[in-house]
Amino acid sequence: MDARVKKALNLKKLRFPSSLPVERLEVEDYTDWTGDASLKVVVILGESVDVDHIDGDAVLDLKREIHDRLQQQGITLFPYIFFAKQSELAALDED
Repeated sequence: MDARVKKALNLKKLRFPSSLPVERLEVEDYTDWTGDASLKVVVILGESVDVDHIDGDAVLDLKREIHDRLQQQGITLFPYIFFAKQSELAALDED
């Protein structure tokens, strides 16, 4: 992955909604279903987040922040953004 992507998605520089406590971002190169190069961005949320009560506007704001930050850095790859808690990722690793 390009070092510019890591720099663009530095948590200290991003402004996410306070209702979505982001612990970290995992980013990797990704190929979408059409074969185009893109990015897979997994947003790791805090365990305290109640996924049944996530505000849709907050999700859109978070996604927009990621997309805009990439664009500002000249990165044109489309970011496919997914959300998970660390406990969910750990459960997947156990399977």
